[in-house]
Amino acid sequence: MGGLARRVSYIKAFRHRSNGEVPALYLDAGNLFTDEKFINDQLPPEILAKNRWVVKGYSEFQHDAANIGFADLPYAAELLKKDGYEQRVSELSFIKKLTSANIHPADDSKIAPAPYLIREVMLKRGGTERKVRIGIIGLTEAGQILVAQKQNRYAGFTIEDPFQAVKNILPEVKSKADMIIVLAYMSEDQAKNLANGNPEINTIIVARQLSSTNEPQHYSNATITVANNQTKYVGELRYYFKGDGTIENQINRYVGMDPVIPDDPAALEIVTNAHNDFTNQQNNATQSNIQPTAMLGGSGNGLFVGAAKCASCHQEEHKIWENSGHARAMATLQKNGQQLNNACVGCHVVGFQRGGFQSLNTTPQLVNVQCEACHGPGKFHAEKPQKGYGFMATPQGCVQCHDKTNSPNFNFSTYWTKIKHGKAA
Repeated sequence: MGGLARRVSYIKAFRHRSNGEVPALYLDAGNLFTDEKFINDQLPPEILAKNRWVVKGYSEFQHDAANIGFADLPYAAELLKKDGYEQRVSELSFIKKLTSANIHPADDSKIAPAPYLIREVMLKRGGTERKVRIGIIGLTEAGQILVAQKQNRYAGFTIEDPFQAVKNILPEVKSKADMIIVLAYMSEDQAKNLANGNPEINTIIVARQLSSTNEPQHYSNATITVANNQTKYVGELRYYFKGDGTIENQINRYVGMDPVIPDDPAALEIVTNAHNDFTNQQNNATQSNIQPTAMLGGSGNGLFVGAAKCASCHQEEHKIWENSGHARAMATLQKNGQQLNNACVGCHVVGFQRGGFQSLNTTPQLVNVQCEACHGPGKFHAEKPQKGYGFMATPQGCVQCHDKTNSPNFNFSTYWTKIKHGKAA
């Protein structure tokens, strides 16, 4: 939800600039919900709250369609339960805009998502109007978690082979649509195979890989473009039509949702309420499930000892660290209201989801990018110091967090001068 307020603002500005003459569809290629902590067929309250606000935000601002990826299924299963379905749809219209051609309920307790959706738009440029019917098909590959099972079941659903599913559905969609878009939660290589085997498809928007700012690729009759994996960018795919209504060209670009784009007030209110709700739910969960730090690394003491312990021997290195941005990494998240966003937290603390940082309440000693975030758990080195501990290849180790999406201005030679220490310095 982090970028919703700016996305809505950008979409409204686009409509205004085009004088309402250029129709636009707002699509999501998958992985819109989080399945973190999906254990024993249940999602915890704080994750349910986060996902609920995503659906509310997408409902309020009229997103047109979203593909269900396999990682979306734990929460999609909640939305698609037959019990109370009509009531949920009346409150959250976006539920009916979820699509998947290869996800099916394993039993009759759930509603099947629409295998495809048809959207009609009017082309108004040049003083003429032409209606274009757009078919939108959702597809997902199966997650690795499903491989060992007899049937591809996840959260009460089965996942059919996406290549067979699209073969089955394309004739029907083709009879109802002038052009076909596939939202594909799969690798780019799989999308290429999909395009080569199905010339009826005009566009494939791919999710489930690292962000890409590459130009669209053309395979068979389809253009393949990649959806960014974070909300820091909006992909904008523009279609240009010939006089007979056929597609002449497709041009893609990625628009950064930076502070130059103002927050839409109504959307910002939803984001703020979502953040407050999630924070309250997470705080409640933390207070009721406090885990002693000593148990984080398994039996005995935790594997991470914290920067204060490192400083007892490495005083000079500790001083360098204290004066660096690494020592204030969590404050950066808090400034932007992302301190509870697990997609961000891992690069701002020590050992997140690896037996280290759990929460600000339970493990405050492991907050920020401390020594062990780069050099690894220090328990055994602290107990018996010896050579061989802590080597990290640079800049390879740095770009795991300082990637193009999250740290676009990262330059190793410039950044390293701020924190250089040890033999490498």
